[in-house]
Amino acid sequence: MKKIAIIFIAAAIASSCSLFLEKPDTTGTVDQEAVFSSAKNAQSALMTCYLAVLRHGWPGGMGIGHSTLGALSGEVCRGCNWHGSYKISQHGLTVTGDDGSDAGADHYGNNWRFIRACYLFMENVDNVADLTAEEKAVMKAEAQALVAYRYMGMFYRYGGVPIVRCSFNASDDLTAGRATLEEMVAFITGLCDDAVKVLPVKWDAANVGRMTKGAVLAIKARTLQFAARPLFNSDKPYLDNGAHNDLICFGKADPERWKAAIDANEEVLKWAVDAGVELINTGGAGIGKPNPNAFDDYGRATSTPSNPEIILAYKMNNNSGYEPIVNYLNCSPYQNHYRYDTDCSGILTNHLEQYWASDGSEIDWPTVGEKMPRPGSEWMAKVASLEPRARADIKFGGHDSENNPGDYYWMNSGWNRGGYAAVTMKNGSFPDPVNDERGCGERTKFYYHAGNRLWFEPPLFRLAETYLNLAEAYNEYGNPQKALENLNMVHNRAGLPSITETGKEKLRALIQREMAVELFQEVHRYFDVKHWKRADIADGICGGPMRMLQFLVMEGSTWPYPAKNVQQWWDAVVYNAYWSDSMYLEPFPQDEINKGSITQNPGY
Repeated sequence: MKKIAIIFIAAAIASSCSLFLEKPDTTGTVDQEAVFSSAKNAQSALMTCYLAVLRHGWPGGMGIGHSTLGALSGEVCRGCNWHGSYKISQHGLTVTGDDGSDAGADHYGNNWRFIRACYLFMENVDNVADLTAEEKAVMKAEAQALVAYRYMGMFYRYGGVPIVRCSFNASDDLTAGRATLEEMVAFITGLCDDAVKVLPVKWDAANVGRMTKGAVLAIKARTLQFAARPLFNSDKPYLDNGAHNDLICFGKADPERWKAAIDANEEVLKWAVDAGVELINTGGAGIGKPNPNAFDDYGRATSTPSNPEIILAYKMNNNSGYEPIVNYLNCSPYQNHYRYDTDCSGILTNHLEQYWASDGSEIDWPTVGEKMPRPGSEWMAKVASLEPRARADIKFGGHDSENNPGDYYWMNSGWNRGGYAAVTMKNGSFPDPVNDERGCGERTKFYYHAGNRLWFEPPLFRLAETYLNLAEAYNEYGNPQKALENLNMVHNRAGLPSITETGKEKLRALIQREMAVELFQEVHRYFDVKHWKRADIADGICGGPMRMLQFLVMEGSTWPYPAKNVQQWWDAVVYNAYWSDSMYLEPFPQDEINKGSITQNPGY
């Protein structure tokens, strides 16, 4: 009787088992016949695939065991010294892994475990007697879309990886070399094209969160977006890989790849109209006008489960403090488990200065090396002047959390994390940094009107990303007016006046800045900046000086109580992060390389 590990895939997130390309482990599993003996069991198996596959890149679903990918891309601090993000920021990515990883900042082995589970489902669901043929076809398409999602993630993490098209038995040849980038794109988009023919436009309320036509179109669009960016879409690779350059570079900079990305993202917008998915903008100011309801609309779009802007989210309602997503992203006193893990992930100045003022102008932030610290009254004024997204994303030192008005534990009076980068009059030491933990404040994104709810539903695809992808692609394809049209859909929704810049390079920088702000902490920036081969990537993004605001408070006051207690503030470099050009892509685990079937990415 055949055995199958699909039911217990959730446990594999944290424990070791055979990889996809090794002989399948059949010990301690359940009968395959039992899994596919009823619709209820089969649906449970499919939902388990969702649980594992869609967590890619979020805490608990990435290689490093602690922190978020934002700690590697200039968003938040590196974390505690036992965090994988801390170690990578100090020493770079390694082939042996660290902090629970099998290499780099991804868990390469988990990809194959979870993909194999999806194939096992597709190959066996026809055996379920109490499912209709139509139900089976849809569920197969869902599993196929999940395979595409994982391959999409591996594509922009590693470049070419082995392509597998079925589950393996112990007697099969389990070696497979890496596919070229061309083969990867064809495989992923092919999976999407097949699945989109079968999946529904949308699900009823009881099934929200399952794959739709729009989710699959978004997978295809993001894949083509990364294929068009200059890391892959280039005449030569970022580092020479000899005879294997086609694993990491197309070998030709082809502008038509941007046209393919445009077409794919436009298909997402067309689907959105039929599905009732829309950019949340209730201000009534009209297209091209700043949205007066920007704070609440952005808060809903990023925090409210199943809101109208979500294309696909990771559905969870685990209120346990031990849930990694909760543990590393909920910074309120309601979450008191492992508090140091979030305390040491405050906002870097590197990210803070990406925000605009509420009128769309630039903000004059302190710079490292200024002759004198600035007066505390200016800190209060700066926070008040920030655009709505900043005030939704961050609870600033000395200020209440605007995301949860009136809630004792989100407000200043009950905020018992304390600390921040603050000192008293007795030991102030301008201009030296005091610490590198909390910076100017704590993250509150994803917790708009959350109250005591610890969990949230990580947004995997929001319509805002589609508009920003189109802005980027149209700009690169030589159509700045269409680029601005799409960019300003997001910029205006944020309450800001329209951007009018049409110069290609300047507009590119503005689009990338908009992405940095709008998609903060949504597992985008770590990959976006690498695939754009940003010239300043080693100067304060992934590597180089990481800065945090420092505060001098009144002697005897308890920070971060009222901002009026701030007497002086300044900016300081709190650590320098490591960067090497090898880090444009993730390394494969050395154990995989030792098998002799795949080639390592260059520089490792």
